[in-house]
Amino acid sequence: MSSETKTKRNLSEGFWRFIIICFILYAFFIVGKVVYDNYQENKGLAVKEEEIDSLKDEISQLQYNIAYYKTNTYKEKVARAKLRYVLPGETVIAVPYDPIEKPQEEEKEQSSGIKKKNYQYWIMYFTQ
Repeated sequence: MSSETKTKRNLSEGFWRFIIICFILYAFFIVGKVVYDNYQENKGLAVKEEEIDSLKDEISQLQYNIAYYKTNTYKEKVARAKLRYVLPGETVIAVPYDPIEKPQEEEKEQSSGIKKKNYQYWIMYFTQ
């Protein structure tokens, strides 16, 4: 009989050990999940805070622009540009815009003395 009680005691001790180990593993899993969820939330909050900061910067820039658009200097500048506003006694002189043309690729090659592209020189270097 004593062997039978030892078997029952060992069986019950093994069962309780299994239950305790399962509980500990479950607790670690729950704690890990909570920590991961908190990490994800903090990352999301950081992104939202950056968005808030950029929106605050945009708001301050827009407020600055509104203040500038209300000034007499801006109003006069727009009136001169769009409405051809001239103060009494001023003379307006129109100067034609003559952009400097950029040299074509062929002109660049002729002016610098280079007849081939850079990669062609590299191919010649490695093949010879």
